[in-house]
Amino acid sequence: MNKKSLIIIPAVILLLVIGGVFFALKQSASPEKTVDVLKKAVADDDPALLQDVIVTDNKQAAVNKTAVQALIAYLKENSSSYDAIKEGLEEQINEGDYTSTSQQISLTEDGKKWGLFPQYKLKVKTAVIKVTGQNEDDRVSLTAGKSDQAIKKQKDNKYGPVIPGIYQLKVKVINDLGTFEKKEKKEVWGSSEVSVVIDSNALASSDKGVQKAVMKAMDMFNNDIVVYQTSGFDKTKLTNVTDEVLEGSLSLQESFEAVKDYIDEIHAQYEGAVVNLDDLSVHHFDGRWSADVTALTAYNNKVKYRNVQEFEDTSFKSVNTYSLFYDQSKKKWLINDVKSREPGNQEADYWKNKQEMKMSSPPVLKWKREGSPGTEVPL
Repeated sequence: MNKKSLIIIPAVILLLVIGGVFFALKQSASPEKTVDVLKKAVADDDPALLQDVIVTDNKQAAVNKTAVQALIAYLKENSSSYDAIKEGLEEQINEGDYTSTSQQISLTEDGKKWGLFPQYKLKVKTAVIKVTGQNEDDRVSLTAGKSDQAIKKQKDNKYGPVIPGIYQLKVKVINDLGTFEKKEKKEVWGSSEVSVVIDSNALASSDKGVQKAVMKAMDMFNNDIVVYQTSGFDKTKLTNVTDEVLEGSLSLQESFEAVKDYIDEIHAQYEGAVVNLDDLSVHHFDGRWSADVTALTAYNNKVKYRNVQEFEDTSFKSVNTYSLFYDQSKKKWLINDVKSREPGNQEADYWKNKQEMKMSSPPVLKWKREGSPGTEVPL
């Protein structure tokens, strides 16, 4: 073997090696390989495999783990859509056409791989999520996934853009009454905009903290009524009412002044209440929060009239509907109105969702006319 042969043989081997490497590199950059990555990522439920091969029709869309997990979740749950996507990708490969299609996911050329071969990626159509139903004073944020990945807020209460998929959304609403959350599973597919509807009134009405605050205001008013009655109807004893109620109470004080000389004593005791939670509602209108709640209340009252030996029992039970306003400056609920009616036969027993508000030993408060004879009669 001459020297020329010794040179040719290694050269041929080198060319074969280079050719093999070239073919392998070309295959790894083929559109089929990109489709295989999609199939494996869906089969293995592995968003990390898919992140690097996705491009979006809107560069502002995030292609993070949460978003890609949402895409995989949709394809796994919607086999018909997934089959249609795979058929569309195969059609693109057969036709060698990698321009945008009407599909949610399509193949597209995205630069060169290693500076030599066309690089194929999956181009996805994005959408925005519009949040509706909130009040004008609500501050709203939107997150997705277990990690509460924030979704960027745009104008007009739109969030995104996001890639298609099934998202586990969490809407957070902050307003004067507190912070509320709504969770919702939302499909983003086949439309450039999807809606999430929130009901701030319903969120506040069902919130345990808001319910507790409304009932506390109601209970405080019921306790104040006893103090009010036994103070000569002094309106300053009503500590959590609106100015409208205070103005209306002036006539009661004047009426009592006119008749008090005919009364020796007034005894009053607030026994407690049973609240119908199914009839507790919170509303927002014209920039103001209001609430309504119904309760069965019980009072043990006795009155001794002048020159009458015995006390007259004036105890009563009533079903009251309390209307309240939330005072933003005072950060508390105020009673604005109370409507009363006679309770039906064992009415509260039929309330399915109720809360008892009773003290073990409620105090008995008394008013006594100056100069009247002392009389002690237990309630």
